[in-house]
Amino acid sequence: MTTQQPTTGIPSDAYTRDYYQNCCQGYEEFRLSRGQLLPVRIQLPLDYADIQSGMRVVDVGCGRGELLIHSARRGAEVWGLDYAQEALELVNELLQAEEYAGLRSQIHAMRSSALTLPLPDNSMDVAFMLDVVEHLYHDELNQSLREIWRVLKPGGRLIIHTMPNLWYYGYGYPIYRLLQRLRGEGLPADPRARWDYSDVHVNEQTPHKMKRYLQQNGYRSKVWLQTTQSYGYERNLLVRLGMQTLTRVYPFRWIFCNDIFAVGTKR
Repeated sequence: MTTQQPTTGIPSDAYTRDYYQNCCQGYEEFRLSRGQLLPVRIQLPLDYADIQSGMRVVDVGCGRGELLIHSARRGAEVWGLDYAQEALELVNELLQAEEYAGLRSQIHAMRSSALTLPLPDNSMDVAFMLDVVEHLYHDELNQSLREIWRVLKPGGRLIIHTMPNLWYYGYGYPIYRLLQRLRGEGLPADPRARWDYSDVHVNEQTPHKMKRYLQQNGYRSKVWLQTTQSYGYERNLLVRLGMQTLTRVYPFRWIFCNDIFAVGTKR
């Protein structure tokens, strides 16, 4: 994880079509269903949002656009913002699908940085920021949170998912790695080495750190850990059940759950 604050953020062309179609979590569901099926990391925030007909919703860092489709289906007018050209192209391709023809008038996809939102003050009921936090350097994240606060209506909510949980990387993963080694399965010392594009994670969080960011930028905050992992890849049933338990049960989930959720409400 990069810790030095650069003069500019991650360039938009770091996010390629390959990133969205073969790496960014949920790509398998997207490939199979053209956005009809949602990964848990998107479905849970959508459920928390409780979107009602007539609401105005913005997805900051909209990626492939699945959340735009499902928010519009609930009757919202939706703005999808992303600074990566490849993301906007995927969104536009998605909207050309015949099954989404009736939603096109409700969805506005725009190329925009998370730091300066092309939206009026006090105009949005709900904002999503799913798997974006970890891609923004410290100053960028503060600026983005202030911008989202600006465009939310009083009482409007910002819903966040971010991963990894640094407590898992620092404490839980070494234990998991040791147990896997005893089973004859080697894992790298740095958990980031398991994933492509890990260099774009520049501001990984803990629950406490995420809460501070929200509070310092004017939000009333709720932050919690809730796993989105099924561990279906684990062939050993006992190990799979053990990991499912550790990620859910207090106090073990603090160091074994890798998913951080947050809701920030504009005061």
